[in-house]
Amino acid sequence: MTGFQDIGDVVTYAAFVLLPCVGGGLLVLLAHYAQHHPHRRGGLVLIGANLLIFVVLLSVVMLALESYYRFWCDATDSFALTRVSQRWLQRHYHMNRSEARDNIEVYPLQQTPGKHRITFVGDSFTEGYGIADVEDRFANRIRRRERGWEVHVMAHDGFDTGDELEVVRKFAVQKYQLDQVVLVYNLNDITDIVPEWQAIWSRISANKDPGFLFTHSFCFNTYYYRLKGWFDPDVSNYYHFVRKAYDGPLWDEQKQRLKTLRDLVSANGGHFLVVTFPFLHDLGPHYEYGAVHKRLGAFWQDLGVPHLDLLSVYEPHRGQRLTVNSHDAHPSVYAHALAADAIVEFLEKNIAMDYRHRSGHFKTDAR
Repeated sequence: MTGFQDIGDVVTYAAFVLLPCVGGGLLVLLAHYAQHHPHRRGGLVLIGANLLIFVVLLSVVMLALESYYRFWCDATDSFALTRVSQRWLQRHYHMNRSEARDNIEVYPLQQTPGKHRITFVGDSFTEGYGIADVEDRFANRIRRRERGWEVHVMAHDGFDTGDELEVVRKFAVQKYQLDQVVLVYNLNDITDIVPEWQAIWSRISANKDPGFLFTHSFCFNTYYYRLKGWFDPDVSNYYHFVRKAYDGPLWDEQKQRLKTLRDLVSANGGHFLVVTFPFLHDLGPHYEYGAVHKRLGAFWQDLGVPHLDLLSVYEPHRGQRLTVNSHDAHPSVYAHALAADAIVEFLEKNIAMDYRHRSGHFKTDAR
């Protein structure tokens, strides 16, 4: 494994390696001096020896921590701020020729005859951020389980509703054949139209260069951003504005965008469905976003869009490691497994209903 990206990394790691060596060498020299000058073993010599022993021990611990974070630690944080997270992305993300993270190299434009096509559109929850093996994310689990479905994942880290609209427009331009299109919705998909979020992200992004040591030491870099996550309200309280965004004119604008997304899918021959993820790190009796879930559920019901809210799926499992780790609030492997089971059941029911609609077995009023 390699943790080096540039000469700054090499110089920094060399300093971590050399410090215990230099401290140990000075300690040997001081011992040699004390051996030949026994009358000077007290006072400053003793203080110097104790100080050098402390420096050597501390530098060995620091070298061990630096080596661990530089070479072996393989984890993510919610915003991919740390060097460890960035290296994780390099290790575990393979983008196929359809510009999607997957172990299928290309998604054909035309649907495979005799198979249902399931196209998931979403953000990092759908792409599987924090999930090292792409086969462990919910979409790939569904693909393995349902051999009669071809499953595509059109998702990218950081996508919001505006990005997802562009993806569906791109489908039309490329003549990508639509069948079952599943919007995997996160409550923060509204953020691209929230002025407050633009300011927050600008502040978070503005501090991407914390200085030489905190940039090139993986250990110092990791703890720098962890402290930032604890004490910087932009990071620690990132979700505070989401609940308010679903009140007033922003929610009206978001509803119009979501309706446009539904209409685009329908106009291009697809059947539109929605799966909503809750904020997994905040589940419990004091979950702040229950009203948002209800508002979204009522909206999709009014539009006649099949909707699966995973809040009820996850609530019985809170406290069971639903997030990737304590620094990353994305769904864990276990959470993806739970989602896969619920989504398969949801899709099986709604694909059957859609087939009957398209076959003309029964009709409902269009909204």
